[in-house]
Amino acid sequence: MRSFSTAVLGLAASATMVLGHGHVRRVVVGDVTYPGWEKAGGGSQPNAVTWSFTTQDEGPILAANVGTDDIICHQGATNAQSFVPVAAGSQLQVVRYNEIGGFEHPGPEMHYLASCGEPGCKDVAKQDLRFFKIYERGLVKGGWADPGTWEVQKWATTEIHKNAQPEGNGFVDTYTVNIPANIKPGQYILRHEVMGLHRADKGEAEFYPQCINLQISGSGSQQPDGQSATRMYSSEDPGVHVDIWDSDVESYIIPGPPLSSVASKRDIENTPAPKTHARDIKHWLS
Repeated sequence: MRSFSTAVLGLAASATMVLGHGHVRRVVVGDVTYPGWEKAGGGSQPNAVTWSFTTQDEGPILAANVGTDDIICHQGATNAQSFVPVAAGSQLQVVRYNEIGGFEHPGPEMHYLASCGEPGCKDVAKQDLRFFKIYERGLVKGGWADPGTWEVQKWATTEIHKNAQPEGNGFVDTYTVNIPANIKPGQYILRHEVMGLHRADKGEAEFYPQCINLQISGSGSQQPDGQSATRMYSSEDPGVHVDIWDSDVESYIIPGPPLSSVASKRDIENTPAPKTHARDIKHWLS
């Protein structure tokens, strides 16, 4: 049973951390910056490299809706018309913006790729995208939840957020993505996703996916099979329906499929070994 103190702690965190919504403002490769789609900009934004979305408050896709098209690239997402050129084996930075204080939610960070195939990323139907995971990071340090500082219980997102920088009327958090060195060149969707677990004990884990058009160059030959984003998660997955408030959390199962064979060596070395559960056979192989 949840104690009074942890109930109050969870309630306070839920009230304050509703402020963590946001969007990808830009993508940076080396010294070159590529603009993301800005809801405030409205209308056509032909230079944007991130897919547009329709949420009014830049809010999440809730766990109850992980089987819908909205989980693919966010609510009502439509194709971006520009690309980020990037070489296989290199890095890029995904910069998320929020007017309140950056992405303050505790949870995992995940990156996926999906080939756009013959239609190309400007025209591919999101339902046809098949994603394979190239990075994941979840619980960094176990312990009791300590919202505000997150020095005892540490998560991928809270560690990134400790380096949030002020920008304009808000703040930005920067996420680094390693492009696999052996990936086959072509047009791909990078699916950048962070989660908020602050209400996951109530069955309301929050997903924040965004899709980015990439033009990957190189001489690699690997292009793994993937799966539809609508089949990657279940609302009852142990990493989705989880209570981070009422116990000394020492382990966490990151949702979704295991890391792909093309994930860069440095990402594999920095990622805990995946744990398999019963849902894997039904979802990962379909």
